Amino acid sequence: MLMLFNVPNIISYFRILVAPFFLIFFISDNETLVLISIVLFVLGAFSDWLDGWYARKFNQTSKWGIFIDPLADKILNSTAFLAFVFEGIIPFWMVLIIILRDSFMTFLRLFAESHKLSIKTKEIAKIKTVLQFVLIIYVISVYFVSLLQNDATMLNLVTKDYIYYLMLFLTVFTVWTLIDYIKDNKKVVQILFGYDKK
Repeated sequence: MLMLFNVPNIISYFRILVAPFFLIFFISDNETLVLISIVLFVLGAFSDWLDGWYARKFNQTSKWGIFIDPLADKILNSTAFLAFVFEGIIPFWMVLIIILRDSFMTFLRLFAESHKLSIKTKEIAKIKTVLQFVLIIYVISVYFVSLLQNDATMLNLVTKDYIYYLMLFLTVFTVWTLIDYIKDNKKVVQILFGYDKK
C-alpha cells in the first residue's frame, strides 16, 4: 500500500488528475481558463521528468510506478489531443490511432505482469512522449495568443498543413514504437495470442 502512495506515484497521479481539468479549460474559449490549461499542462509535462528523477534519486522505484508513470503520460497527452480534435485543430483518426496504440500497450503490460513477465519502458517511447509534449505545448500556446488577439490569421497557424504533417509524423512514430515493443517482447505477444511454443 505504501508504494502506491510514495512521492513519485503521487506525482504521476497528479498528471492523471490534471487531464480532465485541462480538457474543460482548453475548450472553454475563455482566455483565463485557456491560460490555466496551458499552465496545468506544462506542470504535467514537468512532473513526468520530476517523478522519474525523484524515484531514482531517493530509490523509490516500484513495479506500480513503472506502470503508472507511462500510463499517466498517455492519459494527459491523449486528453490534449482530444481537445485539439474538439477545436478542429487535428483530425480524429490520428488521435484514435494513438489511443488504440496506448490502450494496447497498457493491456500488454498488465498481461505481461500477470504472467510474471515485464515490459520495460524504452528510450524510443520516451522520445515519443517528449515530442508529443513539445507539440502540444506549442499548439496550446498559439491557440491562447489567437484568443487574446481575436485573430483568425493567428489561429490558422495551428491548422495549417505543417501542423497536420507534424501530427502525422507523431502518429507514425507512435505506431513505430508499438512495433518496436512487439519485436522486443515477442514472448509476451505470443503468449497473448496463444502462439507460445514451449
